[in-house]
Amino acid sequence: MLNHTEKVFKSNSLLISMRKIRSNEDIRKSENMKKIIVGVVLVGLMVLSTVGYAFNQTGRDVKKALEYNGFKFTLEEDGLWHGSLNEYESATVYNPEDTENISSYSKSSINNYQGKTVYFSHDSDVRGIQEISRNIGGLIERIQFACLDDCEENLPIKNCTDNVIIIRESKETLINQEENCIYILSEADETIRACDAFIFKLFGVN
Repeated sequence: MLNHTEKVFKSNSLLISMRKIRSNEDIRKSENMKKIIVGVVLVGLMVLSTVGYAFNQTGRDVKKALEYNGFKFTLEEDGLWHGSLNEYESATVYNPEDTENISSYSKSSINNYQGKTVYFSHDSDVRGIQEISRNIGGLIERIQFACLDDCEENLPIKNCTDNVIIIRESKETLINQEENCIYILSEADETIRACDAFIFKLFGVN
């Protein structure tokens, strides 16, 4: 028979063995749980990365489009609205909807300028000249600065029997016409929008 000391020793040994078994089992469970968590996190990151990439690609490829009075316009990567105006192509800062509230009393069409010299008054806003020139430059003979009366610049003096465009600052935004003279009037920050309204008028968009 086992004495008291031997019984105590065996009991302690058994307890230690059970603790080791439990400890090893806990370690395995903990390691498995860590692996599961890491796997879930990695899968989540992969999903988020894929969604983010797809979103960026979609946002990059999508172009705004507009159809206005039968004409189609698309906002391209250069930040300009490109339109197909019958056999002509336009590239404007604004689209027709942006300019439809600008009053226009012009009766001129692109046919009035095609193959001819177009004069800009010497004091016209340069930004407006650039906007109009970009859209009609390929259809006209040339662009020339001119004076409507005596001026210090060495420029030809023209009147409204010639095709003259005058772009001036005004408190009121509108497009007016006197014979062949076109007056594009607007506040300084509305110059390009007013010029785009004139371009759309020339091509019969509005």
